[in-house]
Amino acid sequence: MAQKQVRSSRPSARVYRRRRLAVLITTLVLVGLLAWAGVGIASLLRPAAPAESTADPAATAPGAASSQPSGAPSPEPSEPNGCLEDEVVVSASTVQTTHGPADDPVLVMTIKNAGTADCMVNVGTSQQEFSVTSGADRIFSTSDCVEDPTDTEITIKPGASETARFTWTRVRSAPGCKFVAAKPRPGTYGFTAKLGDVSSETARFELR
Repeated sequence: MAQKQVRSSRPSARVYRRRRLAVLITTLVLVGLLAWAGVGIASLLRPAAPAESTADPAATAPGAASSQPSGAPSPEPSEPNGCLEDEVVVSASTVQTTHGPADDPVLVMTIKNAGTADCMVNVGTSQQEFSVTSGADRIFSTSDCVEDPTDTEITIKPGASETARFTWTRVRSAPGCKFVAAKPRPGTYGFTAKLGDVSSETARFELR
């Protein structure tokens, strides 16, 4: 009995190659589509780069100063003028209010510019006066024995002040620098500071 030839149902090698080629082409197309889609999405998420400007920032900025010279000379700062009398305030004080037998009072004159602008003040010894009184009794004044009075002008800013100090050695004085033998006794004394025509209020202190 003759045997029938049975054909194999398995595809041939040529068919396998065609199928693999088709799968490969399909895969490449999908990869390409995904890559293109990724680039498109990334471009949407990424902010657009600013356009380059050729304008000069200094010229376009609001309130920018021009680099061109204006031709007008800059104003020079003016020199301070002399203080007016009502702009100078003089006050008197002492380093301490009570002094033992061995303590010499330190008298302090404070000169303040009560104006609104810098001004010059003559604070030389020709203008300063430290005077001590006891009631109506004139005890001492630096103007009695000042030697070689000088003028010293300084600039004081608005609201600022300068100080001058004098140590009183518990002696009496008289105009013309005459000798006075009497010594001040323990008690309450007054100190008045004066600069030119401007006088302070009297500061009280005690000698023991």
